[in-house]
Amino acid sequence: MMEALSQFWASYSNLINLCLLNAFIAYGVFLALSANMFTLGTGGFMSLGAYTSVLLTMGSDAPFVVALVAGGLVSACAALLIGAPVLRLRGDYFMLATFAFTEVVRVLALNLESVTGGAIGIMNIPTKTETWHYIALLVVLIVLIRLFRRSHFGLAVAAIKSDDVVPQAVGIDVFRYRLSIFTVSGFIAGLAGGFAAHMNYFIAPGDFGLARSIDALAFPILGGVNALLGPILGAVFTTTLPEVLRFSSQLREILMGALIIGVVLYLPGGMYSLLSFSPSALGKIGRKAAAKGLAAPNPAHGDGA
Repeated sequence: MMEALSQFWASYSNLINLCLLNAFIAYGVFLALSANMFTLGTGGFMSLGAYTSVLLTMGSDAPFVVALVAGGLVSACAALLIGAPVLRLRGDYFMLATFAFTEVVRVLALNLESVTGGAIGIMNIPTKTETWHYIALLVVLIVLIRLFRRSHFGLAVAAIKSDDVVPQAVGIDVFRYRLSIFTVSGFIAGLAGGFAAHMNYFIAPGDFGLARSIDALAFPILGGVNALLGPILGAVFTTTLPEVLRFSSQLREILMGALIIGVVLYLPGGMYSLLSFSPSALGKIGRKAAAKGLAAPNPAHGDGA
């Protein structure tokens, strides 16, 4: 039994750690979405946290915890600085602004070769991230978010998500609340960047680009933006799906895209809604589909009948 567990861990430890890392990233975006902020800045914040922590551990021999916190604080300061002007934008303009921030950070990392190693990146990073780090921080983060959602601050943020006009009319400073959430989201992304850097031995500017930001946004949306465990479900689903679909390397991306589209179209509440799915709900969906089928016109009895 122990030998089987050892073999399983040797084969899938990297995948498990990646799932936990992505779940941690997902909760940072989950907080931003709780204030109705669809951000594409996660990659930029992760990049700042990753490079800051690596430069401290490799260049200054700083303790791992100090380097992680420093990376998170640098990302939080960046979120605070760009949040002041960016949060005055709405909808697509806000997403474009956060995407531009991620691209600016990526280009800077490419050109500051003396600091970041340029396109080659930084290699031989000491491995300091362990699985229990992810598990412990995820538990703490979930507990804190649960307490946050029940607090006065969390209730105000929930009201802002529904409609920011009414809360502002009753005296709630919508901008301050959103800026606070955006800053905390940046801090979490910075911590995640530090963990990722000390797990993979190597970092490069391309590791924290638009693709990373889109994946981070997809995790909580696919899992369920209103469910506390939604980010974990979305992260695990999105991370393990390519491994499950390895039987068809050519069609893997197509199948993965089709499955994600299916989740978005038929599970508006995310994958978490499957946990509360009941046979009666299935029967209701079946009856609706049958009703639509009966109501559809028969091509054999068209205008020429």
